[in-house]
Amino acid sequence: MRYILLNIYSKRKSGGSAITIEVSLVLPAYNEADRIKDTVTTTAETLSGITDSYEIIIAEDGSTDGTESIASQLAEELDYVIHLHSDLRQGRGTALNRAFKASSGRILCYIDVDLATDMVHLRELIEAIRTEDYDFSTGSRMMPSSDVKRSAKRGFASKGFNFFTRSLLSSGLYDHQCGFKAFKRESLMSLIDSVEDKHWFWDTEVLIRAQHTGYKIKEFPVKWRHGGATKVDLVKDVFGMGSQIIRLWWQLKGSHVGGNRKIILAFILSVILLTLIFIIVGIEDVWHAIVSVSPIIVGIAVLIYLLSWPIRGLRYKHILSQLDYNKSLNFITGSIFISQSANVILPARIGDITRPYILKKKKKIPLTTGMSSIAIERIFDIIAITVIGILSVLIVMGEMSIDDWVIPVMLSSVTVIIIFFCAIFFFASKGKDGLSPIERISKRFLRPGDRTDKIVNIAEKFVEEIYIISTNPKSFLVVSFSSLLIWSVDIATCYIVLMAFPSVQNTVSHITLIAVVFLAVAVGNLVKMIPTTPGGIGTYESALTVVLCIAGIPPHISAAAAVIDHFIKNSITLVFGVLYLISFNMNWREVLKIKDE
Repeated sequence: MRYILLNIYSKRKSGGSAITIEVSLVLPAYNEADRIKDTVTTTAETLSGITDSYEIIIAEDGSTDGTESIASQLAEELDYVIHLHSDLRQGRGTALNRAFKASSGRILCYIDVDLATDMVHLRELIEAIRTEDYDFSTGSRMMPSSDVKRSAKRGFASKGFNFFTRSLLSSGLYDHQCGFKAFKRESLMSLIDSVEDKHWFWDTEVLIRAQHTGYKIKEFPVKWRHGGATKVDLVKDVFGMGSQIIRLWWQLKGSHVGGNRKIILAFILSVILLTLIFIIVGIEDVWHAIVSVSPIIVGIAVLIYLLSWPIRGLRYKHILSQLDYNKSLNFITGSIFISQSANVILPARIGDITRPYILKKKKKIPLTTGMSSIAIERIFDIIAITVIGILSVLIVMGEMSIDDWVIPVMLSSVTVIIIFFCAIFFFASKGKDGLSPIERISKRFLRPGDRTDKIVNIAEKFVEEIYIISTNPKSFLVVSFSSLLIWSVDIATCYIVLMAFPSVQNTVSHITLIAVVFLAVAVGNLVKMIPTTPGGIGTYESALTVVLCIAGIPPHISAAAAVIDHFIKNSITLVFGVLYLISFNMNWREVLKIKDE
């Protein structure tokens, strides 16, 4: 392969002796004949206002539209322009690599030829290296204050790429692909030979390796406008860059996977439980039952389950509005999807604590309000499930016997509800001395001081907010009704899944079957709250299988229905959870680490 350096670095000469170039700016160019000249002119005008010691390197990569001749002419006419040419296209990453190695600047930069990023930001890009002592600096289209205009399709693709990069590669940056970056020379040169990508992933790999090495990186918001035609093949490059994410993940940490051992062990336990269920009822029988289901009816079950999510959003929106926080339904529903997705991954509904974090980070809602609103939601969930379960038990008991363990589960739920409300009313009361029980306890057992006062204030606010919803008749009715509606849709989903099995429809009367499904889902969700497996995987299926067998449904069909029902609900939750994470510009690592903080 032939690379040609088509002019001499004029900035290195001054009276016959070499001088230091302060800034080397690279323009990676492939078929840019229509705009390369204007870009060089604009870039030089901007650079001259920042430094009087610079060079512009056109890293022209096998162009076929005449870019080569224009770049060569510019290099001959302008003493600050260098043209670096390749006969064949080698890829954007390769072009940048060889341009930086051929440069002589103390500060190395590159910008896209389309000047999509407003050049007003060039000074900030360079000053981050020159005066702020950063090793790397990069413009960002993804930060909250960035001013960006681009097509929705490309915007979402970019958000998706950055989401997976942040999640899998432990990056703390918002945007890895903005074509507007600067580097301290020695810092980039220490990494450049380890960067393997030769095309669009080059930027990302440099920034990821820099973070893992411990270099300081400045990311700042920019004004960005799509520069017209793009060299990115959306389908081809998305797959290519996806494979590069996996490749880099494996190189950096995949070969020595550690992670959260508790979560891993919990997932192993869930797999063991599912395996035991299948072994007990017959693995082959379960498989044959699964493949016999009607895809159309399962599709209907999916659509029905989707209906529960707007209701969840409306319920939570009402709870927050009663606490004086009015936020959009889309944001609230998205925060629920994310926290419920975390519940699928983490055991014992630990994922619930991610929602207050999201509310605080995105909408500045206090953590105390986030936690109290979650507590309200959960207690009304338990109320709804318990009411449904008790009614189901009464109906089922009229036609057949039920297992001895069902009644204790229902009674335990009722006990929890009673204890919870008694505690709230007790702690919200005031004594003759004007002090609440929380204040009296703090005075007796805690040392006076700012920290104690803060703890007392948080606890009192938590109790007060739950008390507001619990004692307001209208709110109590709205939250209770919406909770019953949510769980009715959840139950209807399970019922439709059962109807997808041809042999179920004539097993028992529909009234009895509906009552048993109500009981099964109620018990299954109560059992899911036991701190065992992530998302109750394994425990939920076990409970559903046992309860469905009460109605005379064969065990292998009961197990198959339980698996499909839970799969539908978890899959929808995770898919929309990921979509909202991308929309909120967050990642799984950020969300799952909240439990440790």
